[in-house]
Amino acid sequence: MDLVPFEPFSLLRDIDRLLESGAGRQATWAPRLDVYSREKELVVRMEIPGVSPDDIDVTIEDRTLTISGTRKFDETVPEGDFLRREIFTGTFKRTLVLPEELNREEIAARTENGILEVTIPRRPEVLPRKVKVDVAS
Repeated sequence: MDLVPFEPFSLLRDIDRLLESGAGRQATWAPRLDVYSREKELVVRMEIPGVSPDDIDVTIEDRTLTISGTRKFDETVPEGDFLRREIFTGTFKRTLVLPEELNREEIAARTENGILEVTIPRRPEVLPRKVKVDVAS
């Protein structure tokens, strides 16, 4: 009896995954991320469900932001008991080159509901300035 409906390409995906990770080894994976700009900052949001904040490293060197970490294997389930395994575990690393106008000294990172959010403010001198218009008398 099949546990899931037949998917013609699922066997190929499973084989690719085994070849990439090696049987019984933890795989390297790449969490998905969004990068967007707000008026005063750049925001990087990354999906990291199941990753403890203690297992995440956010570093910045020159203009390079690196987010790395580890999602650990659920050791309460013996390897031989899995009928299907699709949740990636192991190490991950994403690297981004940042724009020059950011203030890399004031980077902040927080997690909530499986999302890591890294914010990097723009340097004050590159922010748009409003100029008050005086009325001539």
